[in-house]
Amino acid sequence: MQINSIWGSKKKISFWDKLFRRNKNIAKELSTPDIIENNCQGLILGNYNLKSFLFSTDMALIENNDADAILAVYPFPPSPKIIKTLIDFSGKPVVCGVGGGKTKGKKSLEMAIYAEEMGASGIIVNIPFENKDIKKIRQKVSIPIFATVATSDFDFLKNRIEAGVNVFHVSGGTNTNKIVKEITAKFPGFPVMATGGKSLTDIDESINSGSKAIVLSPPSNKDLFKTIMDKYRDTF
Repeated sequence: MQINSIWGSKKKISFWDKLFRRNKNIAKELSTPDIIENNCQGLILGNYNLKSFLFSTDMALIENNDADAILAVYPFPPSPKIIKTLIDFSGKPVVCGVGGGKTKGKKSLEMAIYAEEMGASGIIVNIPFENKDIKKIRQKVSIPIFATVATSDFDFLKNRIEAGVNVFHVSGGTNTNKIVKEITAKFPGFPVMATGGKSLTDIDESINSGSKAIVLSPPSNKDLFKTIMDKYRDTF
């Protein structure tokens, strides 16, 4: 599969391995790069050590990917139906988006409480989210609060931590690895994960910069079907 240089199927498991090695993970169509499992330290959430997060709410992609956890963020107001469905379906830790620029205040607080009640492993807020609202959420939920950031500004980050944030998710475009390195220097030991980019080199640089986990964006259904249909056209 040549959709993206970071994606590909691992060695297929035979029928007999599936039958007699039930404790082994079955290879998925979209397998996360080995570099993440081998080199990432991981984030501890409950009983899990999470090294890879799939940035998706697509159930087909979630089902056919072997990432450790799901980062469920989308450009719409948070939905109780989506939160519950993804947590019930995924069979792995889910971190749910509860607010940012469009959703905040009481609505975000309600979604955070609901996400915890449904079994979310964490909630995440986007860059515009206000610290006063993070504090209110922190008072009501016990699961980790993630915050997406695109800066290494000391005061901004310090205020986020004091408000109750437990993990920074760095999504700074081409500056992501630089920001990760600066955050880990300013706040040694504070958990940071990063959007991994589009190549193994990007992922390697993120890990070496101090990211404890990598967020991966899967190829779109359109791109997946293009590869399949090109093959079918050539064959038939």
